Amino acid sequence: MKRVLLALILTFASAVVHAQGALDAIRQRGEIVICTDATYPPFEVKKDGKIVGFDVDVAEAIGRELGVKVRWVDSEWAGVLGSLESGKCDLVMAGVTITKERKDKGYVFSRPYFLSGQVIVRRKGDSRIEKPQDLLDKKISVQAETTGQFAVERLGVPKERMLRFDQVMDGLLDVRNGRSDATVGDLPTLKAILRESYSELEIVGGPFVKENLGIVAWRTKPELISLVNRALEKAFVDGTYAKAYQQWTGDPYTAATVAELEAVRNEGSKVADLPAKLAPISANPQAAAKPTSAFAFRWDILRDSWPLLLQGAKLTLVLTGLGLAIGIPVGLLLALIRLSPIVFLRPIAKVYVEIVRGTPLLMQIYVIYFVLPAIGIELGPFVSGVIALSLNAAAYIAEIFRAGIESIDSGQMEAARSLGLDYKGSMQWVILPQTLRRVLPPLTNEAVALLKDSSLVSVVALSELMRVGKEIATNSGSPTTVYLTIAACYLALTLPLTWLVRRLESAWQPISRPRQGARRLRKVAA
Repeated sequence: MKRVLLALILTFASAVVHAQGALDAIRQRGEIVICTDATYPPFEVKKDGKIVGFDVDVAEAIGRELGVKVRWVDSEWAGVLGSLESGKCDLVMAGVTITKERKDKGYVFSRPYFLSGQVIVRRKGDSRIEKPQDLLDKKISVQAETTGQFAVERLGVPKERMLRFDQVMDGLLDVRNGRSDATVGDLPTLKAILRESYSELEIVGGPFVKENLGIVAWRTKPELISLVNRALEKAFVDGTYAKAYQQWTGDPYTAATVAELEAVRNEGSKVADLPAKLAPISANPQAAAKPTSAFAFRWDILRDSWPLLLQGAKLTLVLTGLGLAIGIPVGLLLALIRLSPIVFLRPIAKVYVEIVRGTPLLMQIYVIYFVLPAIGIELGPFVSGVIALSLNAAAYIAEIFRAGIESIDSGQMEAARSLGLDYKGSMQWVILPQTLRRVLPPLTNEAVALLKDSSLVSVVALSELMRVGKEIATNSGSPTTVYLTIAACYLALTLPLTWLVRRLESAWQPISRPRQGARRLRKVAA
């Protein structure tokens, strides 16, 4: 009995020392860093350049408990949870649902601080969708790697009928444009968004999946969750929570809400309670807190992820290949138009090139996929992605060809014309063959850039290599492993291309061939 008691005392003492060290590090720098995705009202949203929302008010209570300021780091959802392992932040507050799978992957949750659920949004008057089972044969949009996606998967909706977007607003826009029949997401967020915009849409029914939201820390800092739980308890009692709840949800904070929160208070992670009063800051907090290295490569995740990564890499290659197959001839045509003797065609090609090169590719993808339906042009995700990549590449390739053609000595054209060739024949048989040799290196650079830029098509729900990697990183709890693997995959895709181009350059250089032959003869003679 004495041994058991001694073991319990030592365990408690160890937890207190560990907590003291980690909390000391936060208090020493005077701020607690919280990561979020500020596109999720009413929890967090940007207003006048500042993050505001329900989570912000709750976070201030946590900061007061620790005696430090709160600093927010805004990033896209796919990278939010992974930022805990890499040490980019101390906590995550982003409307995160407490799940066993996330606990198993190393995430530590506070007690539930908000009750939510998954609901269906449809176009007004669409009587085909009345209940969850009606989604099975429909096209559904979701925010990628959220519990909304998981709820739709559990319903049995086939993956080919799901469009996964980076943001919940993109899913709503897809429904409004008529590509998706419905979207599924968190009730408070969809309710807040529909209250401000998307008057064509409506929530049908109540939550068909109920969820508890929690504040998240990484497994090496469970003491932070103990402090968060303490701060939440105070906020429940002193009225801070009730005030924030009513302000940001627009709903009354009733006794029933209190009872529901109390009923699920143990659904978070089990963590040891902190002592009633934290000790003063240690003399050497860096020595007290011994964070684990974020550079932890996990072969088990890599082994399980390979099939998905290969599928993503395949789509990346297809998008790049089609982009080049369309972009190169279109780019060459634009270059020829800009140099054409037909004067009135030149401004058309010039305006196109300047507009495309002067606007971001991401914006071009958004316009093609989300804006064109407003004028009656409906294009699927894959077609939209290919068109955007092709047209963008064509503008840059046009300038490469134009510079290459202009670099050919003007005497070449004059000699060809003096031999009886017309303008078309001179370009085809004299100028362009020489141009191709000169533009090969910059064309290679454009191909490599296009391969990497293909990652942007993930915004229209295409699961290319980078998108697949972000989804795996979001749920694995080990972004280091996933992102290093993705980098290696991109390198493996680009190296063969650069090697092939070097061989072609060497074979096509009329000057280098005699030199190489002379070197081989000298070696034989020696």
